[in-house]
Amino acid sequence: MAAVFVTASWLLFYGISASPIMSLDRPDGYCKQLNIPVFATAPSAIYNIPRVNSNIEATAWAIYDATRTTPHDLSNILKNTTTSDIFNIHAQLCIPKASAKKDILQIATHGLHYDSRYWDSEYQPANHSYVDATLKAGYSILTYDRLGTGQSDHPDAYEVVQAPLEVEILKQLTLMARNGTLYNIAEKADPVGAAFSALTNPNKIVHVGHSFGSVLTSSFIAKYGNLTDGAIITGYLFGQFLASTGSTTFSVDYAATSSPPYDRPSGYVVCKRDGIQNIFFGGDLKTAFTPELLNYGNAIKQPAPIGELASAFWIINEYGPSFKAPIQYLLPEFDFYVCRGDCNNLANKTQLMGRYPNATALDVVIHPNTGHALPLHKNATAGFQLTYDFLAKNGL
Repeated sequence: MAAVFVTASWLLFYGISASPIMSLDRPDGYCKQLNIPVFATAPSAIYNIPRVNSNIEATAWAIYDATRTTPHDLSNILKNTTTSDIFNIHAQLCIPKASAKKDILQIATHGLHYDSRYWDSEYQPANHSYVDATLKAGYSILTYDRLGTGQSDHPDAYEVVQAPLEVEILKQLTLMARNGTLYNIAEKADPVGAAFSALTNPNKIVHVGHSFGSVLTSSFIAKYGNLTDGAIITGYLFGQFLASTGSTTFSVDYAATSSPPYDRPSGYVVCKRDGIQNIFFGGDLKTAFTPELLNYGNAIKQPAPIGELASAFWIINEYGPSFKAPIQYLLPEFDFYVCRGDCNNLANKTQLMGRYPNATALDVVIHPNTGHALPLHKNATAGFQLTYDFLAKNGL
């Protein structure tokens, strides 16, 4: 597929502008939120999956998806299609106040059931915001709401929001960062301030993922290894226990009629509180997390379009010889959805290197007493530091 990217003149030609939301002064940096129009095109398909228009149908879909004989491959396709459109992607760009690493940009992709707030906790941010910790460590960081989540567009959940398209959106955001379009948008967006003026293009880009965002990131670096300088994979390990607990673990309702209801069309499901705990929280109840952290994790949850899961097989465990950079797998010790509750001794570095045979470094670390949502546990900052140490060790 030919590279397609958005330039400032392209935006003006089509009469589209980035919509500024606000600028925020952080303890160690500045953040600006943007709505960015992104053109992306990708192969897609019509899948033989149930429709979801009620809570009963949401549970029925989860059972269908988790049934051992349900196909998650090409045999489930009714018709091959192509999706090509301009999508509004809500993003937040943050830059550190002063740092020699300011020209290293992290692009962080969240997983299912959350939006970009996963990376930027408003609850005790000094202890739980990856964004604030990353600014303190000296890096710039772009977080964004994946298609179908948060303040990004919420298109058709069956035929539009699919995994291959989301990889292409990540590619376009990366190209926009590399060619200066992203920083140009941030500089011109109101409120204008000195912090975002005359920004130079990032010298290096590190891609960070969590859960399904790590699946997307893994696919991206496999397909477009020349566009990344490093990768951090959290909450994801391909293996026999990945998703083995099934979609019933999500404990979902139909998003449009859930409590509270979400403004979403047919096919969007949302976790109930017990589903959030099932997937995202783990460890010793006395020391791993607090009821307040679970409540916050439940408060910021987001609906998920079921087409993502039907199409995920296209992008899982891809071979990436073009990736020639360092990669870290950061695994929560008690990740239930990825490791069936215990990630110790599951990662095979030889097999991981087989996926990325030209990686310059590959590290696997276990973050103790932590569940799937690493930032929402009490020792989150120690987990963040494992990543910064790895990057520093590898010249990033």
